[in-house]
Amino acid sequence: MTDEFNVQCECGTVTLTLTGAPRVRGVCHCEDCRELLKIPFHAVTAWEAGQVAIDAGEDVLIWFQHPTKRMKRVYCSQCGDTLFNTNAMDWRVVSQFLIRKCYGNELPEALEPTKHFFYGRRIFDIDDPLPKQD
Repeated sequence: MTDEFNVQCECGTVTLTLTGAPRVRGVCHCEDCRELLKIPFHAVTAWEAGQVAIDAGEDVLIWFQHPTKRMKRVYCSQCGDTLFNTNAMDWRVVSQFLIRKCYGNELPEALEPTKHFFYGRRIFDIDDPLPKQD
């Protein structure tokens, strides 16, 4: 049996199915995520491209290519909600915040973060029990 998680944008036009186990479950502090998404850190699950299916709304997705980085931000043109971004490995990086919104403000246990990465690049400290990796 395969784990399957379903997420959607705020207006419900775009729906995704995330299948299997993500490559990464953690909190990213890299400059690239901060610049692309305009946030101080990014609590994420990262999936291989083949693990993320766009079930509905593909025609309303905007794929914003960062002008200098090998990254994209993919969002709904109807409500502006970001569904995922891509990184240099072309993984689909899905916000844990989006997943929580789709699961009654609870993150499924299988998607809980396991560590902070690029923590040496952080812009502020986070006091939690997760391991901090540079």
